[in-house]
Amino acid sequence: MTAPGGDAAADPGLTAFVEAVEAVLRRHRGTDHALSPRDFALARGWYEAGVPLATVLVAIDLAFEADPGLSGLGLLRRRIDELAATGPRPSDTPRETERTSLFEVAERLSGLRERLLELPGRVAAGPLADLAEVADLVAVASRPNWDYLRSRLRHIDETVAAAAVEALSKAEAQELHREVERAAERHRHRVEPRALAEALVRLVRQRARERLRLPRVSVD
Repeated sequence: MTAPGGDAAADPGLTAFVEAVEAVLRRHRGTDHALSPRDFALARGWYEAGVPLATVLVAIDLAFEADPGLSGLGLLRRRIDELAATGPRPSDTPRETERTSLFEVAERLSGLRERLLELPGRVAAGPLADLAEVADLVAVASRPNWDYLRSRLRHIDETVAAAAVEALSKAEAQELHREVERAAERHRHRVEPRALAEALVRLVRQRARERLRLPRVSVD
């Protein structure tokens, strides 16, 4: 196992986390595998941010199903970061709001609104109402409370993800559930059942949102 600076050796939890990631990569590639320094840093960042191991393992499996030639964890970073439970970010990762302007937030909200309007009205009504409130806030705020704004944007993403599953046809929803459950089945012996169940819900919602091309608006 790659453990730059002895970090993993000093933290048994991190050791177990990294070894589990290496094991799933080894299974997919059919060869012995140790994380590169860059991949180790990503895995450590997820561990320190409190990303459940179940989320990482199932996301890796799904990624390899889509692209068997996957070369590193970097291509998974966006997907896993989106699935991460709320909590502290890695200390060396700046909040996106440090680089995001109100204009950019307004653009994100506008783009999401356009996509939501293409969904059935009963499905989109709740997210559209939340979005309108936040859009009004962004339109009049010169110096917003970013902590409050982040929480509202995160809430919008959560409601949109749930609405995306509801907007799918029954056949499409069943297909997504089968796909995610197939990837999860391999890890039932390795992670807590509750953590795995929560990861499944998040992954299904993420896949549904991506299928319907509903962009995220969160800025952290």
